[in-house]
Amino acid sequence: MAGQSLNSKCRIAEASTSWHWRGRAGHAPSAGGRCRDAAGIIFHTEMRFLLVALISFGFLTSLSAQSAVSKPQREEQDKAKQREEKEQKKAALRSAAIDFRGETAFNQKELRTALKDQIATIEQYGLSPARGDDVAFFLELFYRKHGYDKAHVRYSIQGEQLILDIEEGPQYTLGEIKFVGNVSEPVDRLYDYAVGPTRERYSKLQTNLPFVASDLQEGAKLVERFYVAEGFLEAKVAPPEPHYREGTTIVDATIRISEGRQYFFGKVTFTGNTVYDSATLRGQIEDLLKQPYTEARVADLPRRLQAYYKQRGYYDVKVDALGDPATASNGQVPVQITISAGSIYHFSDSTVTGLQRLRPSYVTRRFRNLEGKTYSPDVLDEKFRTLMRTGLFNLLQIKPVPTDGHLLRLDIFAEEAKSKELGFTVGYGSYVGPIFGVQFRDRNLFGYGRPLTTSAEVTGRGYKGEILWEDPFFFDSEF
Repeated sequence: MAGQSLNSKCRIAEASTSWHWRGRAGHAPSAGGRCRDAAGIIFHTEMRFLLVALISFGFLTSLSAQSAVSKPQREEQDKAKQREEKEQKKAALRSAAIDFRGETAFNQKELRTALKDQIATIEQYGLSPARGDDVAFFLELFYRKHGYDKAHVRYSIQGEQLILDIEEGPQYTLGEIKFVGNVSEPVDRLYDYAVGPTRERYSKLQTNLPFVASDLQEGAKLVERFYVAEGFLEAKVAPPEPHYREGTTIVDATIRISEGRQYFFGKVTFTGNTVYDSATLRGQIEDLLKQPYTEARVADLPRRLQAYYKQRGYYDVKVDALGDPATASNGQVPVQITISAGSIYHFSDSTVTGLQRLRPSYVTRRFRNLEGKTYSPDVLDEKFRTLMRTGLFNLLQIKPVPTDGHLLRLDIFAEEAKSKELGFTVGYGSYVGPIFGVQFRDRNLFGYGRPLTTSAEVTGRGYKGEILWEDPFFFDSEF
């Protein structure tokens, strides 16, 4: 809002109607314009054309400023964790309990930052042989993560100080990776998975990666998972075999692969109270059936079909899918899907809990027009989004609860956001001179959920004020 001109506005709130009063003094009359929103309600706007060189700054102290999807408790926990890590880092840099000897590849600050958790433990609980051994272990691990595969760290305790003697050794780089046994998958794709854990810590522009044995082992596991995801259910990938090039610091590796057979979906049968024919149901999962067979995709079949049924009112639908690769013929795995559609449910009334200032009727009236209509999760999602866009809530949970007669009562839990907001503007314009402004907004006036905004601005040429009151739901309707 810093430097924003309030002289020319056409206030049209999205899907809302607005009434406002505007007072002005010290300004010459200007040409007026009119604009109309979708509801046909007329608003007043003043159009002025100025050539202005404006330098301004502003600040906003917000009593709400809560995102519709934010969770204050989680944010506070994250901030507390960040503060704790920051304090640990400062303590590690100041600590005199550790003395590094023999380091050349990294400076003291880098090493202390890498060991901040262990140093914090020593500062809190004191130095002991077990904690000294932990520090040496993690320091050695730090070096190996950067390619110093032969690094070795010895520790000793002298009084209240931990001495760490470091033998860094050479830094090894990763050379060629040879894949043995791959037939169906290209080497380039397998290589990306194999070096993925190391690549995450380095720029994509860096061509020479350090050799990290633990990363390469993790990469081999990723290669195996990739094969399973491509339908090679029996694929096995052996641990990497490193080969140190004589007279160099380059390490090559060999990864041996046993692919096995690739499986696909075979015949799919539907049993139970399906309501819809097999062709219709198959059409909802056809894209999954065209992909290789995996347990994860078999688990996706019921979720996809449940969503299809629930969109048509079958709230209590149950779907199970069963496939057994042992019964496959030529790699085609038959799948049996059992469906219990149940009854069609309709919306009933709604209840709301958790409110403090906002009147419950503000929420329940948004769902009143659903009573008696067929259940649909998409409808509830749209209602949820509409309420969250008001900015009145930090958290909103809508839980359908089955009642007698195949009805669904909507139990709503709401956590309100702080509704008041105070802002200031300070600036300067070559035409109007000094600018001072203040704005106050209450999104929940008297608990009715109707926003009220008041603002005042004083410049070298005069002053102005504005009061804006909005009704997001005109006379509690959907308009």
